[in-house]
Amino acid sequence: MSEAAKTSLSRETLGGTIAQFVMAGIGFAGTIVFARWLGPSAFGGVYLLFALVKFADRPMNGWSQAAKKRLSESDALRPPAFGAQLLFDAGWVVLAAVVALLAGDFLRNYTGLALAPFLIICLLATESVYESLENLVQGRGKISAATWVDTLRSTLTLPLQIGFVALLSTATVVGSAGMVYGLALASALTVPPIVAYVAARPTIPSRSFVRSLADYARYSIPGSLLSTTYDRLDVLLLGFLLVNGTSAVGLYEVAWKLTFPAVFVADMAGRGLMATVSARRGRTDGAARDISNTLAYAGILAFPVLFGSLALSEPLVVTVYGPEYRDAALLLIGLALYRVVRTQSGPLLQATNGLDRPDVAMRLSAVAVTVNLALGVLLTLRFGVIGVVLATVVAESIVYLGALRFLRGELVGIQPVSWPMVAQVGASLFMFAVVSIVHRSLPVGSWSDLLTLVSLGGIVYVGVLLVVSPGVRRTLGEAVRGSLSSP
Repeated sequence: MSEAAKTSLSRETLGGTIAQFVMAGIGFAGTIVFARWLGPSAFGGVYLLFALVKFADRPMNGWSQAAKKRLSESDALRPPAFGAQLLFDAGWVVLAAVVALLAGDFLRNYTGLALAPFLIICLLATESVYESLENLVQGRGKISAATWVDTLRSTLTLPLQIGFVALLSTATVVGSAGMVYGLALASALTVPPIVAYVAARPTIPSRSFVRSLADYARYSIPGSLLSTTYDRLDVLLLGFLLVNGTSAVGLYEVAWKLTFPAVFVADMAGRGLMATVSARRGRTDGAARDISNTLAYAGILAFPVLFGSLALSEPLVVTVYGPEYRDAALLLIGLALYRVVRTQSGPLLQATNGLDRPDVAMRLSAVAVTVNLALGVLLTLRFGVIGVVLATVVAESIVYLGALRFLRGELVGIQPVSWPMVAQVGASLFMFAVVSIVHRSLPVGSWSDLLTLVSLGGIVYVGVLLVVSPGVRRTLGEAVRGSLSSP
């Protein structure tokens, strides 16, 4: 028996979403500071480095997904899963460090960071290790707790980054490396609390247990690599295809950060869904119900973000980040559309993994990467930065349809469209109309103007949604009561 079987998805999603908002607020403030401080080129160079690290640590992530899956099956497997993860992380960091040093010239030229190999090693040994251990906490069903620890990490990251950038800002390239040092140190400082939430003493795993991890990891590692390739392919293509690649990445990251809140609910619910589907896989009716409920509310933030960006994209980008980021306005709309599709496809992939079918998730990721790469090259060369976003929307739609088709073949009763979802779209459309009308008489010339319009949109959306959707009221009430009553 596993703790994950007793997980309340609504409670964990609410707690995790609140933590995500706090974390996003801190991260959002950081992007404003550093985007204005460093400029699009240096700012984009740091995010190219972050993208490379996400590729380098995918084996660690894929192995931790395997450990998370086994850990969610039985509490007795927690100690060997913890031990296996620590051993794998240590071995992989050493191997990746050797490769990074050998590829030093390429890494320095591609990112514009003189210390790129060393910075990659720092992040692998701190941030990547932290994230692999966080997956184990999620395997216990403690989604909210894991996210709050991550929020602590973000709280530490911003002041540390500001301090390092200021200290090293004698040269812009070196100064931008301070963002990496701050993140690495904050990650190292939050490893102890995340270890405490694993709530197990690591033990040397048996050969049979390692084989069971390897059976899952042979799909979850390439699946994780393909998924990250897909997620960060836009940034890598911009860096390779465009002459002003680092500046284009800076514009892309600005739009990416502004739309990030759209996936908070879907992300939190999806993390819990994998564990609960795994723990309840014998109860197919329960699994189908959990998946349907997750899909119904996964886009509750994504729909208003999309319609809000349609109404306020340019004033939002210019007011927050400055006029040199004006060209990110169109990217904002495209990425908001991508986030809507992602809120539906992401939980479906997590449910697929929960059914012990990482091979299906891996194949879907492979198709997505292939489509995104082919279309991304063609559309970027033809239309510029927006082309890579359009390619991603098409690829994500294919993932959604493929995952939905598989799950409906495995489970009876999955409902991809529901009344709560229709209500969310309707409330978003009404919000768009109200904000657009008011915006005609209130042009955005300052932060106060922007905050007035954004606040108006939020009030209208939430108010309309609560009035027209009994399901939203009921689910929110259950989540709040569950959070207040939980130990």
